[in-house]
Amino acid sequence: MMKRTRILTFLAGLTLLIVLSSAACSKDDKGINIPGPAASGSSSTGNGGTSGGGNNGGNTGGNGSTTDPVFTESLCTDLGQSPMVLAYYTENSKNLPDVTLLTHINYAHGRFKDPTNGDGGIEIDTPSLMQKVIALKSKNPKLKVMLMVGGWGMKADGFSKMAADATKRTTFCKSLKKHMDTYGLDGVDIDWEYPGVSAEGTGFDKLNDKKNFNLVLKELRETIGNTKIISFASSASHPEYVDWSVAAKYIDYVNVMTYDMGCAPTAHNSPLYSTSAVFNKQTGADKCIQKHVDAGIPKNRLVLGVPFYGKGYNGKKADQYPVADYQVYPYEVNYNQMADIFNKNTVTGRKYNQSNKETIDVTGKNIRKWDDVAKVPYLTDTQGRILLVYDDPESVAEKGKFAVKEGLLGAMFWEYRHDDDNQSLLKSLVQSMYGKNSVIQ
Repeated sequence: MMKRTRILTFLAGLTLLIVLSSAACSKDDKGINIPGPAASGSSSTGNGGTSGGGNNGGNTGGNGSTTDPVFTESLCTDLGQSPMVLAYYTENSKNLPDVTLLTHINYAHGRFKDPTNGDGGIEIDTPSLMQKVIALKSKNPKLKVMLMVGGWGMKADGFSKMAADATKRTTFCKSLKKHMDTYGLDGVDIDWEYPGVSAEGTGFDKLNDKKNFNLVLKELRETIGNTKIISFASSASHPEYVDWSVAAKYIDYVNVMTYDMGCAPTAHNSPLYSTSAVFNKQTGADKCIQKHVDAGIPKNRLVLGVPFYGKGYNGKKADQYPVADYQVYPYEVNYNQMADIFNKNTVTGRKYNQSNKETIDVTGKNIRKWDDVAKVPYLTDTQGRILLVYDDPESVAEKGKFAVKEGLLGAMFWEYRHDDDNQSLLKSLVQSMYGKNSVIQ
C-alpha cells in the first residue's frame, strides 16, 4: 500500500510539472511554442534579451502598466547574447568582421529573384562571403548570423507583390527556410521599406500592404519554426507602417533605423536627443524609440540604430542655402573618410545628384563642433555654415550608453565597412555597452 501511495504521489507531481511547463510555453495549432503572458511586474520569458518585459513594459504607452500589451505572445526563440551589438555587413565588404566585437550580424543582401513581381523567392548576393562570416562562429560560439532581405530603393522591390499572393508568400517563406537550413543561418531580418508606402514611390499597395505583411509573418513563423529569429528594420519615426498588434506575435525584435533623419545644413543625420542646440525642432532618437514604445513594443525588444556615416547637403532650399556655399561635401561621407578630411583637408565622393566622384579640397571647411544637446558632432566652415553632419566615437559612445540605460535590447549599425581601419566607432560602441573592448563573456 505504501509503495502504491508513493507511485501515486510521484505521478501527481509529474502531472503538475507537465501542466506548469505547458502553461509557460504552450503550442499553437502549428506546433510552434508560444509563451503565455508574463505576470504583472515580472520579467519576460528569458529569450536572450535584457531585463524582463515587466520593468520595461511599465513605460509602454506612458501609462505605467507593468505588462507588455503586444509582445505577450513572443516566441520562445533564442535571441542570443545581450546587450546586442549588431552589424549590418554587406556583400561589398572586403575584410571579414571582428566577431570579438559583435554579438549579431545581419548579412546583406538577400533580394527577390523577380523584384518586379515578387516571385521566385530570395537569392543571396555572394553566398560564399556569407559562408565565411558564418564560419566565424568558431571564434565566437554565441554569434548569431541572420540574412537581411530587402533594403532601400528599387533593388529591394518585390515585397508588396509577394505579400498579396498566397503562392508567392509560400515560395518566399520556403526559400528563406532553405537558406537557413543550407547555410546554418540563425534567422532573417526583413527590411521592407515600407508596408503601405515606398522609399522611392513605387511598388506598394497603400490599402493592403499592412494586412498582407501580417500574413507573410504568420506563414514565415510557421515555416521556420521557433528556433530561428525574425527581426524587422523599422522606420525611425513611423512605427505605424506595421500593425504591431498582429506582427508582434511573430517578430522577435525591431531594429529602429534612427539615422537618415536629416542632412546638412538643416538637420542632424542621427541626433540622440530631441530639441538640439543647433536645430531646435528636430526629433531625436530618444523620441523615435518612445514612438515605438507607444506603439506597444517594449524596450527590451528594441534595437537602436547607429550610422557609421554622415550626410552633406542635398541641394534643397537652395534659395536659403546657396549650393555654391553649402554643397561642399559628398552627400554621404563614411567615417573611414574622416581622417583624410582632418589630416589631408580632402575628401572624395559624389555630391548630391552627381554621377561622378571628385576629390574635394575642404581646407577651412572641416571645423568640428559639438551639439551638446543632441550629442552629435558636425563640421562647419570659418563662417559657421554647417556643411557635414555625422557620428564619431564620442557620439557613438553616447548612443551605446543610452541603449543600456534605457533597457533596450541593444544597438545596431549600418554598416561594418564604413568604420576606419582601427574600428574606432565599433570599439567605442562596445566599450560604452560592455565596459571593455570585447563582447566575449
